[in-house]
Amino acid sequence: MEDTTTIRDSLESAIPEDDATEALAPDSVVESESQPELDLQPTESASEPTKSEGRDTKGRFKSKEAKPATPTETASEAIAEPTPSIQPGPKAEPKAAPQERAPASWRPDAREHWASLPAEVRAEVARREREMQTTLQETAEARRFSEQLGKVIAPYEAFIRAENSNALQAIDNLMGTAARLRTGTAPELAQLMAGMVKQFGVGRFGQPFIEALDSALVGEVPRVDPQQAQLQQAIQQQLAPVQQFMSQFQQAQVAQQQRAQEQAASEVSQFIERAEFGEDVREEMADLLEVAQRRGRELSLADAYRQACLVNPRVRSVLEARAKQKGAQQLMGAAQKAKAAAVSVSGAPAMGAPKADPADVRSAIEAAIAINSR
Repeated sequence: MEDTTTIRDSLESAIPEDDATEALAPDSVVESESQPELDLQPTESASEPTKSEGRDTKGRFKSKEAKPATPTETASEAIAEPTPSIQPGPKAEPKAAPQERAPASWRPDAREHWASLPAEVRAEVARREREMQTTLQETAEARRFSEQLGKVIAPYEAFIRAENSNALQAIDNLMGTAARLRTGTAPELAQLMAGMVKQFGVGRFGQPFIEALDSALVGEVPRVDPQQAQLQQAIQQQLAPVQQFMSQFQQAQVAQQQRAQEQAASEVSQFIERAEFGEDVREEMADLLEVAQRRGRELSLADAYRQACLVNPRVRSVLEARAKQKGAQQLMGAAQKAKAAAVSVSGAPAMGAPKADPADVRSAIEAAIAINSR
């Protein structure tokens, strides 16, 4: 009788015994209806991780990116993440309040439109005016020095132009000559003085200038009569008290004039600041006051201001426009009052009229005609 060989026996004989447990997966085990089910999966120890942790229910590998973060990692990341520091931003500059009054440097006809300008434009104009005033104050000393320097050089402009030079070059040349006279050596000073003698002495006066210069260098002093010198000294001693009194009197007069001028200048400046068109008619007021002083006639600042406003054409046009506008408003107000008075009079009943009820139709008609005819 021949031995029957099953499918299991054939498989076991084809696969070595060592690799049988590892090669056969749970899904690849062939089940036979006639043989009992055998467990061919290898046993796993508790210390080794199971292979099913990296797979899903369908046996596929799970994505590593979807690994959830543990609470410990989340807390550590929250602690390690630096908190952004909040820094205050730049403070907004407060807007300057709009100036209620137009700048005094504007012309009168331009100042009439100041109130119609937007508040932002008026504030910007006020800021620019403040900057200009600050600049003028900072450069006042430089402008004063320039003015004084011009006054000093003015008498000598003809000489400067004759040498085809300018003021700065002339000052530089003079200061250079003064420095050489103070710091130069003997030969340098001799050459410098010889050049000056030839240019300004001999060139103007000829050879006699050399003799005059020699006499001056030798030290010839003009002789003085002793009696005349004694007489002159006695006269000066006698006149000394009178000269001292006159000097004190002149000093007192100068001080009084200075005080009066300062007081007058202060009053004029205060009046001009208060007056609306003071800066515009400043020159006209000065002319009027000067003419009145020459004629011996007293003229107050208020009168001079009113006359100057009428003399200045720009200010006069502004005042005339205001007067016309004011007159038109007054005429309109008077017309409205007259119209209101006429309406109230025509529609109001007579104050002393009797209010008796008419007895018949004729009496009612006559009463209505009498009321409307008043």
